[in-house]
Amino acid sequence: MTTSIRQKVTKVGTVLTDMVMPNIAAFIACGLLAAVCAPHGWWPNAEIYRVVSLSQAYLIPMLLAFTGGSNVGGHRGGVVAAITAMGVIATAQSAAILGAMIAGPLAGWAVNTVDDWLRPHVKQGFEMLVNNFSAGILGILLALVSYYGLAPVVDAGANLLASGVASLICWHLLPLANLIIEPAKVLFLNNALNHGILTPLGTQAADQVGRSILFLVETNPGPGLGILLAFHYFGHGHSQKSAGNAAIIEFFGGIHEIYFPYVLSQPALILAASAGGVTGTFTFSTLGAGLTSVASPGSIISILLLTPQGIGNFLAVLAGVGLAAVVSFGVASVVLLRSHQPQSEVNATQHIQHAIRKIIITGTQGIGTPQMAVAILQAKLKPLNDITVSVVAEPISALTPDQNALFIAREDLVSMVHDQVPGEIRILGVTNYLKSPVYDQVLAMLQAQNQAK
Repeated sequence: MTTSIRQKVTKVGTVLTDMVMPNIAAFIACGLLAAVCAPHGWWPNAEIYRVVSLSQAYLIPMLLAFTGGSNVGGHRGGVVAAITAMGVIATAQSAAILGAMIAGPLAGWAVNTVDDWLRPHVKQGFEMLVNNFSAGILGILLALVSYYGLAPVVDAGANLLASGVASLICWHLLPLANLIIEPAKVLFLNNALNHGILTPLGTQAADQVGRSILFLVETNPGPGLGILLAFHYFGHGHSQKSAGNAAIIEFFGGIHEIYFPYVLSQPALILAASAGGVTGTFTFSTLGAGLTSVASPGSIISILLLTPQGIGNFLAVLAGVGLAAVVSFGVASVVLLRSHQPQSEVNATQHIQHAIRKIIITGTQGIGTPQMAVAILQAKLKPLNDITVSVVAEPISALTPDQNALFIAREDLVSMVHDQVPGEIRILGVTNYLKSPVYDQVLAMLQAQNQAK
């Protein structure tokens, strides 16, 4: 993959990650409540389970759209994005979440574009009126575009993926179905594929023979567990610190959505998910594993509860889950190690014609957050009483040109900073936010600047 293509893929992954990570609590809430109250949960309760159904249908798409819109176009961009998402939710049959994730950033971009066009023509004193009316009208127009244009396209794509999975099942190439299922899961099409294709077909098979392997294809927690463990051992920053808890939630709580942002932050990890999924399904098929009903959510607890009695059946299921985790862990570890190989620790354009008055440590929201790096650098600066410079953390999407600023970003994000803040800027690249010789170089630069002054 060329550098430019890799940068574009990384940028798309960052946009998606920035939408998901701030809202991961909503996924956890729905997953935990489903684990308890779903029809096959620990204590089934149809009335309470309606909260989960409505949240998945409305709350989560709206939250994702609002976050995506606000990341691009501020709060008004988020409001317009939420209005736009209603057009997707109202008509999308199986892919409302993915549609909302597309609609959110597009709505934010549209708000910025309209504002740039209107701003020179608005008379003083009418700004608030114009802002509110323009946002409302734009939201209506984009909701209609989503209703008649975006949602049908997204649904068609989801149906195409589902048809591909169904064809592989008919051709008895079930393990290869994970080559479609795992990438589709990361795009939040997991429920559409599982409940739209695999569950109906699995139910027919279970009625005849008492079990079906199709109930294990999408719900296998092994691939996600392997990826999260790889982040725990070979990740860095916030992603490394949060991966251990995420692995527990994914494996025992069955909330697979919690590992999707980790994959989106490093799109090459789709290879790890696919390899783990293929390995797991091949193992299930070889050993004759199957479940009596759909495991929803896909936790190891739900899966074992629905495994037919017999030590051989339990061993077959555990073997498929375990091998999937091992393979995905191996592939993900290689991807993470390669992506963090030390290159030149400093990737900088340094210009000293403007004094450094502000240090901005930047990155993406949630994954690899630079917040902790701010505390580290502030601690290093504290003994230097004669140097007064502010140190702050800002997401890349919020950066603005500042000739007195020094930017610090992870090396794989440096090009995104240049795209966000075009022109000549001072930027230093680090391989690890929490431990980098670059911080000592920053101190040396500030001391030299102070002496020159």
